[in-house]
This record gives sequence, structure tokens and C-alpha cells, in this order.
Amino acid sequence: MNNVAQVKELLEKLVRSTDSPVYAVCDQIVSYLEHHPQQRNLTIGGLRAALNRSDQDDNVLIQSAFTLVSHPFQALEVRYKLYDKEIEDVLEELNHSTYMQAVSEQHFIDDEGNDIAIDDLNARVFPYFINLFRLCEEMEVQASIKVS
Repeated sequence: MNNVAQVKELLEKLVRSTDSPVYAVCDQIVSYLEHHPQQRNLTIGGLRAALNRSDQDDNVLIQSAFTLVSHPFQALEVRYKLYDKEIEDVLEELNHSTYMQAVSEQHFIDDEGNDIAIDDLNARVFPYFINLFRLCEEMEVQASIKVS
């Protein structure tokens, strides 16, 4: 969908039709992105701070962010950072399909050839979300420049 107005309209209908807090938080995330279009990469901690939430709300923030990744919203893209065992340095980044393949296979082979068990991978991988609204706006601006 990638259009802020369309996503907000759909979320408004979903908020009215269900008791789930997920769609209300989705709406808050979209409103935040609408008012802060310069935000490109979002973490759960960053969303928590931006929306003035407590860490007890992380579960609904995670559910909401992943909801905005999926169809029909497609407002965010999820990627993952794989950290070292001390959770200090990023070793590599994974796209969603690579991560899901590792989950399916129950292990992951990193860029250096290390075989990482799924439990270890899940302890060391953290999602972040890319604002696709901004990407669409940039593409529209580039298209209008080419037409001019």
C-alpha cells in the first residue's frame, strides 16, 4: 500500500472494528512516521521512546511493527542485525527471507561459515524496521524530477 493516507484509513476501520490494541499501536506508529518522515530505521526501543511506551508494551509494539510489514500495509520492511556472542558488534545483516529460512532449517551459516544453532541465532539477532513511506516519497520526487 505504501501510502500514508490509505494505511491510516484502513487502520481507522480496523481500530473501530476490533478490540485488539495492535491496530491502535499501528496507527500510532504510522502517525509518528507521518510527522517524522526523516525516520528511516526503527527499532523496538526507538519506537518505545518515540511513542512514550514502557518496556512492558514491547510485545504489542513488536506485533504492530510486524503487522505493518505485512500485506496490505507494507509500510515497513523488516531486517535483522546479527550480533556477536557478547551482543556488542554487528556481524552481518539479514533480510526477512534469509532469517525465515534459518528458522525453517533450525540453523544459520554466517558469512564466515560458522554454523549457528537457531536458539543461539535468536539470542543474537534483533529486528529493525525500515520506513517504506519515506522510500516511496523519495521515488515520487525522483520521478517528478525526471518528468520536469
